[in-house]
Amino acid sequence: AAHGATMVIFLSAGQLEKLSARLIAGGYAPETPAAIVYKASWPDEKCVAGTVGDLPAMAEENGISRMALILVGEFLGEQYDRSKLYDPAFSHGFREAEQ
Repeated sequence: AAHGATMVIFLSAGQLEKLSARLIAGGYAPETPAAIVYKASWPDEKCVAGTVGDLPAMAEENGISRMALILVGEFLGEQYDRSKLYDPAFSHGFREAEQ
């Protein structure tokens, strides 16, 4: 959390209040983008986006009370910088850069 790294956590939705507090204590700002993915890849999948500070409320408001994936990091935010690996202007051992 102190490095602002992306995290994916699998745990009981009943632990989200503690998780939110620990993520904030560890270095994430309460406004850091976060998402809860409940029943990923199932027909009744739910995906809820918000912030680290709102994780418990997000789960409660959406009836998520069991195991879920919690995603945390700026990759969920509005600004996105493309990885250099996939940037057409970047050359590497497998591809010449586009001019």
